[in-house]
Amino acid sequence: MDLTLYIGNKNYSSWSFRPWLAMKAANIPFEEVLIPIYAGADDKRRILDVSPAGKVPVLTDGDVTVWDSIAIIEYLAEKFPQA
Repeated sequence: MDLTLYIGNKNYSSWSFRPWLAMKAANIPFEEVLIPIYAGADDKRRILDVSPAGKVPVLTDGDVTVWDSIAIIEYLAEKFPQA
């Protein structure tokens, strides 16, 4: 599986919930990685390791990294037009 979605807690990060919900609704297979937000410096470093913006959600697809919930959904719509 090439798609990995890095998200914050869905209860506190509606931005993370949006692409997660879109991918589930479209039956797009992906790995989910939960990075707790508001938890400390180690978690902030984990986010910075995958997101140049230092924010979640982040989608990685091989060498491609997309952040921002709307940008992720647009990327998925282009990659999976049948979904």
